[in-house]
Amino acid sequence: MTDLRLLICSDLHTSEEALSMLKTAASKDDYDAIVVCGDFTTYGSPAFVRKFLKAVPMRVLAVPGNCDTQETLEMLEAAGASVHDRRVELDGLGFFGFGGGLPSPANMPFEVEEEIMERSLRSNAARGAVMVTHVPAFGMNDKGKHGKSLGSKALLKVASDFKPRLALSGHVHESRGVVSHNGTVFVNPGPAREGFYATAEVGQKVHVELVDRSSDLSD
Repeated sequence: MTDLRLLICSDLHTSEEALSMLKTAASKDDYDAIVVCGDFTTYGSPAFVRKFLKAVPMRVLAVPGNCDTQETLEMLEAAGASVHDRRVELDGLGFFGFGGGLPSPANMPFEVEEEIMERSLRSNAARGAVMVTHVPAFGMNDKGKHGKSLGSKALLKVASDFKPRLALSGHVHESRGVVSHNGTVFVNPGPAREGFYATAEVGQKVHVELVDRSSDLSD
């Protein structure tokens, strides 16, 4: 496996400023892929997803978020950009994932039972690969605004059993961060619509950097 450089983002929520920020970031460095951990939109049209795919000049690897629709997933699949419910390889490094959120009283557009999510991830997982989800693993960058863990215990079990090198997620806007646990580096890049993303270099070691461009965005 050759060393890979990844641009990591989540939770754009149809923000044109976020798209412009990521396009600029992509043009300034030599990344092998951009990984999107869901919520391209907020219950919106997949037209923004189409625009994103055309604007970013590199391989896109993505899952839908709980605010995305089935149309978003279909567009990602048609573009060869989806890692939802599958595993793909990029230069010898595997990426497996599952998007959407867990069932909630809000009844969001893309919600999936935790057991289904776990079953899919286990069927596609590979030791040392990259796990891409919208929902974080329990206890890993998952504290909401009231301090409650909003992550999935099933995802934490999958990570514990298969030890992916990276576990990338979003969803919980308040818990941007990097945590190393049991052989896996868990990353929540923060919401792109607020000016946040992350980068990762994956080789013999994994190096992650959180990037804050929030001051560049308009109020």
